[in-house]
Amino acid sequence: MAAEQEIAKNFEKENPDIKIDIELTPVAQYFVKLDAASAGGVSPDIFWINMPYFIQYAKNGLLAPLNDDISKSNLDLNNIVASSVKAYQYNGQQLAIPRDVDSIAVWYNKKLFDEAKVSYPTSDWNWDQLKEKASQLKAGLKNGAFPLVMDLSNDGQDSYLNLLYQKGNNVVPVDGKPTDIANDKSIWVYQQLQEMMKSGQLPTAQQMSEVKTENIFQSNRAAMAYAGSWLAAPFAANDLINTHIGVVLMPKIDRQSGVAHSIGFAMSAKSTHHAEAWRYIQFMSSQTSQEILATTVIPANKTAAKAWAANIKNVDVSPYIETLEFTKAYPTAGTNTPKWQNMWIASLKRIFLGADAKKEMDKSVEKISRVMEK
Repeated sequence: MAAEQEIAKNFEKENPDIKIDIELTPVAQYFVKLDAASAGGVSPDIFWINMPYFIQYAKNGLLAPLNDDISKSNLDLNNIVASSVKAYQYNGQQLAIPRDVDSIAVWYNKKLFDEAKVSYPTSDWNWDQLKEKASQLKAGLKNGAFPLVMDLSNDGQDSYLNLLYQKGNNVVPVDGKPTDIANDKSIWVYQQLQEMMKSGQLPTAQQMSEVKTENIFQSNRAAMAYAGSWLAAPFAANDLINTHIGVVLMPKIDRQSGVAHSIGFAMSAKSTHHAEAWRYIQFMSSQTSQEILATTVIPANKTAAKAWAANIKNVDVSPYIETLEFTKAYPTAGTNTPKWQNMWIASLKRIFLGADAKKEMDKSVEKISRVMEK
């Protein structure tokens, strides 16, 4: 909020004819409130949109096209993370400008690696090397510490989605082809995670449902952790761990990849202040404003993103920025991504609890696909 207020104050100084009112809404209520306002034709001139809800809003004509505004401005989309720019395009129109971006990396605890006499990971590692280190850590660690943790209980942004992308899968149907979530390469990913839970390289699904990944890592009970960039500042500021932790790129499987999500600035299609709203969107997207945002999130502006890494002390978090060069957008399809996503998560929960991965996905993929196509 402080960063947003500073940006608004700076804008009003340069544009005294425009007043910015910032409305703060808790995340659990945000889309409920925005849906109601949009349906009633009274949505704010500018609002945040995320990838799961974007297509729904785009198909229903709730977002103002921005192509003409961009072409007449000095806003350079080439200096914004490419996967996020593309994610907010629909029918040839740019309907939102990425504000910030999340990426995923792997943290490691040097004390636990030293205790187990295992060499630290480096950003040029691969999946087999991660598994080898996890096996060595399992043998060498004491006091119940885990070799590796990742959150498998939610949408997979900081866990299995990255592995699926690294294996070369398309979660979202591409060029008329079906979703890849049930193909052989995806089954391989699910089975890898099952095997690692069985061997003790990963906590069981039951264990992970009881304690958050970030809490395990911050209490020195995990040697490695897949974690989103939103945890970088808390980890680096934690005196219990910040003197003996590091972060590297995720290990490569068949290719370097990963998932990146972002929030976008969107303008209401019914705004009566289009020109003024665009002036503010352009101002918020400037490098100066994006560097103000860098105190809290990774800005979507690639130059300003480096300021985010510089703002985090004690640990070099630049792998989060490096990852953005090869990330793919958070997967969305159809007008109800949360619905098919929850169906898929339900199937994956059963798999991570021990169900046969192929049988489970064969049973559920057709239903999931139908929702993706709507």
